Amino acid sequence: MKKLYKDTRILDQACREKYFLSEDLMMENAAAALESAVMAHIFNPSNFYLNRAHCLILCGSGNNGGDGYALARRLIQKNIAVTICDFGQPKTEIAQLQKQRADSLAVSYVSFYELDEFIEEKSLDLRVAVDCVFGSGFHGQLPAEVKIIFDRINSNTDLYKIACDIPSGLYFNADETVTMGALKLDLFKDRAKDVCGKITLANLGVARNNFENAAQSQPDAWLLEESDMTLPIRKKENVNKGSFGHLALICGEKRGAANIAGLAALNFGAGLVTLVSSSEGFSEESKSGGNYSEDSIDYELMTSDSFPANTSALVFGMGLGRNNKQGFTKAINYLEQNANLNCLIDADAFYYDEIKTLLDKRCSQSTENKCITILTPHPKEFSVLLEKCGMGSFTVEEVVENRFELVKKFCDYYKNVVLILKGANVLIGNYSYDKSAVQIYINSFGTAALSKAGSGDVLCGLAGALLAQKRGALDSAVSASLAHALASRKVKNNFALTPRSLIENITQL
Repeated sequence: MKKLYKDTRILDQACREKYFLSEDLMMENAAAALESAVMAHIFNPSNFYLNRAHCLILCGSGNNGGDGYALARRLIQKNIAVTICDFGQPKTEIAQLQKQRADSLAVSYVSFYELDEFIEEKSLDLRVAVDCVFGSGFHGQLPAEVKIIFDRINSNTDLYKIACDIPSGLYFNADETVTMGALKLDLFKDRAKDVCGKITLANLGVARNNFENAAQSQPDAWLLEESDMTLPIRKKENVNKGSFGHLALICGEKRGAANIAGLAALNFGAGLVTLVSSSEGFSEESKSGGNYSEDSIDYELMTSDSFPANTSALVFGMGLGRNNKQGFTKAINYLEQNANLNCLIDADAFYYDEIKTLLDKRCSQSTENKCITILTPHPKEFSVLLEKCGMGSFTVEEVVENRFELVKKFCDYYKNVVLILKGANVLIGNYSYDKSAVQIYINSFGTAALSKAGSGDVLCGLAGALLAQKRGALDSAVSASLAHALASRKVKNNFALTPRSLIENITQL
């Protein structure tokens, strides 16, 4: 796992004090990292230059602009033509000094009003544009003139685009982001995924660990790595199917959802998987031509009208239906009778008013440090869940924009729940009794291929399989989410992924 920080200014200050690094030296290291990124892309043997390779740098009035002026000075001395488009005079002392240094080498400037003409005129030589306008401390709306310039540059496919620290306002469409000192939380917002490009961490004068530990402050979140996934590899041979748990899934109005989840569970190590009817039962509905005909269920899966005696975990909600009160009641009654049973709740289950009572009971029954419940909403479902649980009314857009804060709020109240909030970057939240705080883990491996009906059902099956095998809820959530995302990357054409091909990819991890 890698540490993520919402604000690294405290770390910057601590590094200056602890390691005797001047602000000037740290800015030079930042500019050196940007220079390396520029140099890797400004020269290309196949490029034809009318004059000489040219770099455009957009500078703001803060220290990000200071990085840009320092970069300009370094590039000019490598016989690269540099033009700066600035957005106001530097406001900080160090940025003013860097501008004076760049000006001493006769750096060129272009105004906002002349930029279109400049880009057209220099089209044969201009190869790289660098965004040094606003850093990670910027909040609010971008000025109109900045947006206009960014729109012009974003549309230019011939330019390699580099962002300093973070794409300004998450609006500049970077091919690469060189972030300074430590990884920022904002780099892993959902809307950041399409604008950050490759993320490179710059050393500002001390190693990453030294920088992160200088202030002895806790990270705001953790970025998951592939090595954090633990597959359910079977290490013993003297075993049988009962050794690996029995997962029960409620089969609701859309039986395909439970069928997909069941297949995923079977392919992720569960020894037995049973689909449990939510209403009259498989046998009666089969006779009447209803939805639960066993002919429509994969032969690997068992079906039943009741819960198996050896059920070790329950998954319900996917495809349940929002008016299937009988099915919902069947699930919660079973959970009340089996208070310590591992369970995963998804999708339609969040639309029932009784969800709050169920969560309240399960959290009060769970002992400290023994979490047995996983929730897997997407943003719209999480919006509904927050309202049902009395935590406020939020639009889907507000949930996406404030997902870190809302996950913390939810998990701080429901301390014995693991929340998987799906999205472009998946957030996994859980209250840590050891840290006395909510811990958030981010899975950034997911791809657009997962934007397909049934993908969420596969995730439910994966996590449910691990719960059935008596893995802890947080461990199950992390490993299932990573397996789900990494499997999606194995498809050749991202538009072609189906739940079944996703499950097949799981077997190849």
